[in-house]
Amino acid sequence: MNYIGVDCHISTLDFAVVDGKGIIKKKACVNTGVKEFMEFVRSIPKPRKIFIEEGELASWLLETSLRFGEQLIITDPRENKWISKAKQKNDSVDATKIAQLARGGYIKEIYHPLNDRRRFKELVFAYHDTVKSQTRIKNKIKACFRREGIKCSGATVYSEKYRTEWKKTLPNNKIVHLIIDELWIQLDQLHSAKEKLKRNIRTHARKYPEIKRFMIVPGIGLIHAATISAILETPHRFANKKKVWMYAGIGLAERGSGDKIYSRQLTREFNRPLKNAIKKATEAAIHSNNNSFMRQYLRLTLKQGVPSHKAKLTVARSLLSTLYIIWKKGEEYDPDIDTKRDKGNKK
Repeated sequence: MNYIGVDCHISTLDFAVVDGKGIIKKKACVNTGVKEFMEFVRSIPKPRKIFIEEGELASWLLETSLRFGEQLIITDPRENKWISKAKQKNDSVDATKIAQLARGGYIKEIYHPLNDRRRFKELVFAYHDTVKSQTRIKNKIKACFRREGIKCSGATVYSEKYRTEWKKTLPNNKIVHLIIDELWIQLDQLHSAKEKLKRNIRTHARKYPEIKRFMIVPGIGLIHAATISAILETPHRFANKKKVWMYAGIGLAERGSGDKIYSRQLTREFNRPLKNAIKKATEAAIHSNNNSFMRQYLRLTLKQGVPSHKAKLTVARSLLSTLYIIWKKGEEYDPDIDTKRDKGNKK
């Protein structure tokens, strides 16, 4: 087997080829492009595999490789400590180390969506980026008033209906008025962009039947359903629900030696947008009308005396497990599953 390590940049691709014995067979630096990339790869005898680290070019190189019938593996740079913490570091050395790590089996592969799935994920993340930008502009608007000693609470300061009244409270200064007017314009533009992106998410979500099933679950709306679907991409990536919990940052990572476990805590390596979506969905579920997740939360806190934050964590796991099973088995959500289970246990 020939292991092709590639250090990727927008202008150049650095290659290093290592054989099964760890001997460096070939090195090269080429311009970034489909033709140059494939010419080098096909100059290496088969069997061969290409290895790169996660980055902006990863999806493009993966789709390019598959289109030409080549196998490319995207690796997790956080696991490649030999590369990231090395004293000597350049593109050629990094490419060689990726190839050597691949030969030794010391890499962690990262799953990447392809084609329509990739574009849907980009659409969902564009929506979330727009929401973050909207929040930033709202904070700047309130800061503009507070700098002038004006108390600014509530949401009316953002509304077009009340802007004239709010503007009158500001000093009669052209620069101050110009700044607040421009901030309001940016806020309107971001609101329009957010709504347009949301409409497109709703349209494209029809291609993915799990999203419709997710939206029946308490606490899960269109955006949460689309976000979870876009990030997880397929339930078959995970061997069981505990693996999904770990990916979402709500699973426990254990450290031990021999038969003794000396540390058990929430994992620190997880997908942050996914955890954020699950946390918000859990909050919505436990504050919704009577449903299994709300009942579970009340049972844990009121009957068993579990602290609120720990109860929410348990409910979050139940919620994510429900979505995982619905998706993996193609089932519909059963709103009375907990009461049926309790009756079965009593029998």
